[in-house]
Amino acid sequence: MKNYQLVTIAVLVSLFSCGEKEEPVAIGSGDIQLGIGVKLSNSSTPNGRILEQGVRITSGFLQVKEVELEVEGRDDNGEFEREVSYRFPEIKKINFDEFSSDVDFFINIESGNYEEIEFEIDLIDHRSEPSIFLEGTFGKSDGSTIPLRLEVYGDDDDDLDFELELEGDDDKLFYIDEINNPLALMEINAENWFSGISQSELEDAEFTDGVLVISRDINSSIYYRILKKIEESSDIELELN
Repeated sequence: MKNYQLVTIAVLVSLFSCGEKEEPVAIGSGDIQLGIGVKLSNSSTPNGRILEQGVRITSGFLQVKEVELEVEGRDDNGEFEREVSYRFPEIKKINFDEFSSDVDFFINIESGNYEEIEFEIDLIDHRSEPSIFLEGTFGKSDGSTIPLRLEVYGDDDDDLDFELELEGDDDKLFYIDEINNPLALMEINAENWFSGISQSELEDAEFTDGVLVISRDINSSIYYRILKKIEESSDIELELN
């Protein structure tokens, strides 16, 4: 099983908040509803010391074109496979910061025994905005801090789509019903996308109006190394015991 640390999944009993925002879209049909949320991972502890050096991501967004669901399981009639997709009438922008933990999508499925549940988020550039946009800060070695911005234009590249796979431990079936009904939180640890980029490389990078901008047109050599990290972390598998 692949084990990526750049994007992690947490299965939660009750975490999602109920603030004032549009009702999350529900895809599929069935008597059970699974909630999925996307957020930035808060890698620091409340009482922890914030490093003066390094990258810290604080906010951003993803732009979603379509979500797709595939399930495999077994019922009284034998094994089954089902697929469903939902294309948004208008591109959905998922805004997030370090603290948001809202449900962004609901999956409706039948209660029963499952071998695997796959949920894919298809990203897209839209209205001159990138598929992935992140803002934060970069702490230089002299103690000063400057704004940082990452812009990932995917041109509808499938390699930038995020896929969540839920499967049973040791390929065993797992049962989902009103009681055994996990909420999945996709935590994006974007700071780790910068792993392998040295402090000196970032300090020697090109600055735009005092901002460290990383895109395919600005600081492109750093950008494509980060892009590779993102693509390597886009498939996530989670075992349910």
